[in-house]
Amino acid sequence: MRVTASTYTNLTISSSQSAQAQLATLQQEISTGNSIQSPSDDPSLYSEAAQDQNTLNQLDAYTQAAQTATTMTAQNNTAMTSLHQIVAQAGEYLAGVTSNMTPAQLQNVGTEMQDLVTQLTSVVNQKGSDGSYLFGGTSNVAPVTSSGTYNTGTNGSTTTIDVQANNPVQVSIAAGSSGPPAVDGFLYDSASGTDVLSALTQAVSDLNSGNVTALQGADTTAVNNALTLVSSYVGSTAASMSAVATATTQLSQQSTSEETTINGLVQTNLPTASVQLQQLEMQYQASLEAATRVMNLSILNYMDQVSTP
Repeated sequence: MRVTASTYTNLTISSSQSAQAQLATLQQEISTGNSIQSPSDDPSLYSEAAQDQNTLNQLDAYTQAAQTATTMTAQNNTAMTSLHQIVAQAGEYLAGVTSNMTPAQLQNVGTEMQDLVTQLTSVVNQKGSDGSYLFGGTSNVAPVTSSGTYNTGTNGSTTTIDVQANNPVQVSIAAGSSGPPAVDGFLYDSASGTDVLSALTQAVSDLNSGNVTALQGADTTAVNNALTLVSSYVGSTAASMSAVATATTQLSQQSTSEETTINGLVQTNLPTASVQLQQLEMQYQASLEAATRVMNLSILNYMDQVSTP
């Protein structure tokens, strides 16, 4: 086989193109930090990394859901804590009632008790950021009317949010109503007959009428029962907050683990890649210099042949 000048030229061009492609690949890896740019680079690793990325995307979705749940459960717990303070204050007012109090004194306490009813109404009729009532179920009406009675248009529908796979957390609670129809919630419990709103409004009525017997008996019992009901919701909303916090921590740990796994699969070893790039650049430069010398010799040979008679 005869080796001509064109043979050297073709080999030089082919070698140069191959080196340029390798240089481009290494430069891309270093600039992006990823050793796998496409499935063809390493089909097996690419498939594994893609599966891990899908898992990470699902974890991110749960994390966003947990953030929403954190806000909603915190709202619930804050409201129940405020309501607990209101009912506890009502109990203190009734505990201070004595048989030797004058009608005017009782009425003064009645005014204070009515203020508590107003505060209760404000807490129960709160609206969310979207303008809907937080505790009216799905009916989107105020649970307590302006006249201090239950709004029978409310319902007991509540919602949950999946903060992890198979881990739903209740993020809404209902105020409830004595009806009709009766709806269980933090203001009314049909099983025990506890009625928070009625306990306070009846106490106001008895204070204004001077019915000390009822105040020290039935009214005190009703308010104590109301406090027990509200306390149970303080506990349940706190438990929901805790469940979301635990899920959030676990999601963060799982996401970090997945990110580490993905990086381990596709991330470029920068020190190694940098050394490879330097070596390849040196080889490429040496190849170009050698090719230049060969081509110069070829030209001289050609000129020598042409000048010979």
